[in-house]
Amino acid sequence: MADELLNGPGIGVIVTTVLLLVFLALLNGLFQYNRKHALDSLQDPFGKPLTFHSPDESVRSFKQYGFVYSLYGDILLYSWVVLFVLGYILMIFFCWLSYSPQFGAPGFALEWFGGWNGLMAPWLLVFTIDHILGMVLIFMWEAMRTRFMMPVSTLGEATHVMIEEELPFMTDEYLVDPDTEEGHLDRMKRHGAKVQASFKRAKCQTVVAVQVEKDGTRSYEYTCVRYVHSTDDDCFHPTGIVEFTAAQVHESVRRGGLTEKEAKDMLNTCGRNEINVHVPSILEALLAEFSDFTYIFNSIGTWSYMVFSTWNIGTFWLLLTLGSGIFRSLFIVRPNQKKIHELAQLHTECEVLRDGKWTKISAADLVLGDVIAVEDNSSKLPCDGLVVDGSLVVNESMLTGEPMPIQKMPVEKSNTATVGKKNLAYAGTSCLESNGPHGGKSLLIATAVGALTTRGQLVRMVLFPTSVRFKYNDQLPKVYMILCLYMVVLFGIYMTPKMNLHSWVATYLLVLNTIAMCLSPMLPVSMVMGQSAAANRLEKTHKIGCLQPGRIPIAGKISTMVFDKTGTITKDGMDFDAVIPVEGAKFGQKVSFLPNDDDEEKITEVNRVKVRAEVPDRLRHALASCHTVAMLRDGTLVGNHVEVSMVTLTGWTIGDTVLHSPTGDEALEVIKKLDFDHCRMTSGVVVRNSATKQLVVYVKGSYEKIKSISEAANVPATYDEVTQKCAKDGYYTLGIASKPLPQSLTTQQIANMTRDSLEAGLSICGLLLFRNEMKRDSPDAIRELKKGSIRSVICTGDNALTGIS
Repeated sequence: MADELLNGPGIGVIVTTVLLLVFLALLNGLFQYNRKHALDSLQDPFGKPLTFHSPDESVRSFKQYGFVYSLYGDILLYSWVVLFVLGYILMIFFCWLSYSPQFGAPGFALEWFGGWNGLMAPWLLVFTIDHILGMVLIFMWEAMRTRFMMPVSTLGEATHVMIEEELPFMTDEYLVDPDTEEGHLDRMKRHGAKVQASFKRAKCQTVVAVQVEKDGTRSYEYTCVRYVHSTDDDCFHPTGIVEFTAAQVHESVRRGGLTEKEAKDMLNTCGRNEINVHVPSILEALLAEFSDFTYIFNSIGTWSYMVFSTWNIGTFWLLLTLGSGIFRSLFIVRPNQKKIHELAQLHTECEVLRDGKWTKISAADLVLGDVIAVEDNSSKLPCDGLVVDGSLVVNESMLTGEPMPIQKMPVEKSNTATVGKKNLAYAGTSCLESNGPHGGKSLLIATAVGALTTRGQLVRMVLFPTSVRFKYNDQLPKVYMILCLYMVVLFGIYMTPKMNLHSWVATYLLVLNTIAMCLSPMLPVSMVMGQSAAANRLEKTHKIGCLQPGRIPIAGKISTMVFDKTGTITKDGMDFDAVIPVEGAKFGQKVSFLPNDDDEEKITEVNRVKVRAEVPDRLRHALASCHTVAMLRDGTLVGNHVEVSMVTLTGWTIGDTVLHSPTGDEALEVIKKLDFDHCRMTSGVVVRNSATKQLVVYVKGSYEKIKSISEAANVPATYDEVTQKCAKDGYYTLGIASKPLPQSLTTQQIANMTRDSLEAGLSICGLLLFRNEMKRDSPDAIRELKKGSIRSVICTGDNALTGIS
């Protein structure tokens, strides 16, 4: 193939392309000069910290930077996009002309350009520039958007805000000590690291538009969370969550809830109680899919083959690339995004207290501080909130995965009352029973709305998952860089006299085709097709939606499987097997209970008789009262599985504040509950014996913890020996202790007593032994994992010896 000189049309295309690039570069340079001058003239530090509520509760650092929209800059920015599109169209057009007179191309095309080389020379220039420009637009788009806006010193003036996550590579590790001599290789490494960091930094940047309300409120939405500008510190802050003290929630109910004006102002600030999940249009979905570096590489390989007379291979690659990308974006990702959008909606009404009157409003109009009358019958809670009055029984399976009813208690009216999980109900959980003063309904005060509710955090975790790094993705750009060097070497070889093709155009295309053969452009496409097929199979076979099919290969990288013991390896719940009483700092005779079998009623009755006859009163009263179990209207016991099995065996009836024995001749009045504290690892209760009027505090916890908080003189000498043996025998072992309180104490005085004072000076009254049997299919599942070279680990809060057994 002989060299052919460029003629007028070819030179015209090349000159026009170069002049257009130079012209745009000059305009850009002028704009960037003015932008730099504006940035240097800012008096305040550029960039403010951003408070970010991570959906997975990990600590992440963000900054926000203010910019003002510039029409001139926007025209320049989209000029590069238009240039890319026009270049691609011109590239396709020239490729078609190269097959003249085949495929309907005009027969004079090659002659007009002075032959194949004359046509391909400008094509190669456009081809090279267009793909470089495409890579820059893909990697640097968010950064480029701000580069074509004017920076402002105050966020209150900004029309757009750039949010940037600060990551370790943004440190000053690439700075050099001026007293240290730097070699050429070190300088190259430093510059390479800076370029790499700039690309990584661009991936951590997001630009959002600032919305201005009619009342002047300035806000934007980022990861579904609304951020509102504060003039106090000139920062945008997340809205939709607040913390209340015990005194504040009770005061809110006392004064009749929010006023209409307060509710309106809060609605303007926090926005509607909605989780806004953006569903991209078809065009947006396609742009998001094809705005990936791998598609640029596919395009290089496809069109270099297409123009080099192998149109059949190039066409096949092109159709395969387009087909796989369209299928994944429009038939896998976008439909699942629609499902998430639908799941995030909550169309219901609720009754709220405003201006001292009860009124029904849409759940979307709820605001922070609203007092809500909670409906039961499995209705969904519209927001996160604190129970103020009455009690709730909720199903939190959407949060924990365990369909176990949980009782939520009201915030206490006392000076020392603290707000904890026992008082907090979560949005999206089902309310099984609501008991309280307003028409039999409990009262809830809204503490979180919208995307910052627990339900909203779950949706955000799905939409914005923590980034996962694969070696394949991390090292792919390095492989491409090596291939670029390989191309340079090949180019040098092809330019030698023995390999001279007498056409630099043919040599260039031969190098591109050689690279495409070394690393096929179909490799990324085949991965996309495989991931899409896997996502489709998950959807159809297992009803599992996948928003990011690229994460599916994680399943093939699992090396360790960590199991929760109770309810996963073992059966749900535990059987109350025995108690070991303690009297006078000495262990008594172990009292074992019969396991339930087919005749459950008879066994239950025998066990209850045994409890009354053989268990000392002090320990028996502890079993009946020291728990958080509640009884629904139908008599069903709800609460922790361990405590439910314990209360079921005792047979005591649970009222609102009074507990009755099975025979009805004993009653215990609950004065104060000490809910389980993760730091203390204990729970407890203060009760008054209705017959004797004696006040007693009971405290339950792990046997190690109960020993540590009990008086040494009241601990049996063989305590450690006995408890270790119980653990080795496979028992889940709890300790329980008690102490009497002065009968003269009033209910309010007890309510104001600190937990430290209540848990001091205890005397151990017994050990509770529970047995948790293994599921029948657990051994088979573990064996299957071992066959797959997957290590199995048990994660449990039980004693290590219990877990081992």
